[in-house]
Amino acid sequence: MTTQALSVNIRPLLPVIVLLVTGVVVLFVDVFGAKGRESHYGYLGLVGLALAAWFSLGLWNVHSLTFAHTLITDKLSIITFLIYILIAGLTFLFSPGYLRQEGRNLGEYYALILFSVIGLFFMTSAQHLILFFVGLEVLSIALYALAGFVRQRDLCNEAALKYLFLGGFASAIFLMGLAFIYSVVGSLYFQDVARFVSTASPSATLLVGVVLVLVGFFFKVSAAPFHGWAPDVYGGAPAPVAGFMATAAKVAVFAVMLRFLGMALYPLKAHWVVIVTVVSVASMVIGNFAALRQENIKRLLAYSSIAHAGYALVGVAAASRQGGAAVIFYMLAYSLMNLGAFGVVSLVGRQGERFVDISDYAGLAAKRPVLAAAMAICFFSLAGIPGTAGFMGKFYVFASGIRSGLIPLVIIAVFNSAVAAYYYLKVVYVMYMVEPKEEYAFSIHPAAVIALLIVVVGIFQLGIFPGSALSASYSSFAWLAF
Repeated sequence: MTTQALSVNIRPLLPVIVLLVTGVVVLFVDVFGAKGRESHYGYLGLVGLALAAWFSLGLWNVHSLTFAHTLITDKLSIITFLIYILIAGLTFLFSPGYLRQEGRNLGEYYALILFSVIGLFFMTSAQHLILFFVGLEVLSIALYALAGFVRQRDLCNEAALKYLFLGGFASAIFLMGLAFIYSVVGSLYFQDVARFVSTASPSATLLVGVVLVLVGFFFKVSAAPFHGWAPDVYGGAPAPVAGFMATAAKVAVFAVMLRFLGMALYPLKAHWVVIVTVVSVASMVIGNFAALRQENIKRLLAYSSIAHAGYALVGVAAASRQGGAAVIFYMLAYSLMNLGAFGVVSLVGRQGERFVDISDYAGLAAKRPVLAAAMAICFFSLAGIPGTAGFMGKFYVFASGIRSGLIPLVIIAVFNSAVAAYYYLKVVYVMYMVEPKEEYAFSIHPAAVIALLIVVVGIFQLGIFPGSALSASYSSFAWLAF
């Protein structure tokens, strides 16, 4: 192999290599570096993320298959990787103050997040289902450790164990689906599966395999009825970790779901659209109506994430290029508003997350107006108030559903959005209209202020000027079967 050929093959992995090296450096600095400089771990991680983003942008116009055609470099993989970098960067900014108050400001926290982004990259760039599974397990192992990172808290340990056991069970189901598909097709390459289903009538074995793979997807995006783990895991995990888990994994799995269904299984559209539609309705109804009863704000956000998975599935069920672009745009908007909400939760909750009930936010606007305003903007966006990213995200997703003739599904989604507005506005009401119970005496790390500013600007940028992000999302589906 010539040097030129080697460089061509290695180039798509440069962003991953940067993150891997950064993660290892963070671990070595943690072990051998001077103590008392723990806050530098996050900044070192941010430098690695920025370099990875720079290398990724250099691949924007590249379309190639490398490493025995198992890894694809295209606009969909690049745009989702940039979203992962944004999510990880905001998580890094929210984390230093939180970890310091918990006494767990350790280098492995940031390294685990960097390694999880590597897993996310391979998930989205996979053209072979085994490579996707490897990336999924890299992500999952890192998330299991992060969920229980504050090990002196029983809820963290419980969250990690529940996620480990249920995640392992979901992985087993997914692998069983791969076995069924392989037994029929003889390959797990997306192209080979697409070629087979386009030339042969689907057998019962193949359909069972597809259903099992979809179950694995639905579990990872916490879609009903495979959502039972989410409230306990998000509620028990450290707040910045919960925000990372609720966003990054969803973006990756939705991107892979769109790629797999739109490329490999498009001829079976009549079968999987029905499944996706049913799960979408179940997720919206169960997520929203369960959230109405929640008094713990982290559990409320967990059930909210279930409902938002249902909204995004409308775009998947649309089975169109417009629907795929709308889903990616919606995931970007969803990531910003959820990271902002969980970031405020990490600040208000204080040491041990003792203040995570909605009643603990009473009068927050009077004592901490900036925090209350940031939280209100995130919740207005989650509710889909015009002028915010959440509104535009829902508008494009619902429009793609209407264009594909899924009018009853869109009507159900709009109704559920109206129901969701109640519990989002309930939190805003408590912050602004209820007398404060305490002084809210806690410090805010400057990095968290920067993160909240980025979130708020991003929400309004996507809500008022969505064109660039939507155009990039649409171009990432130009070559798919959708």
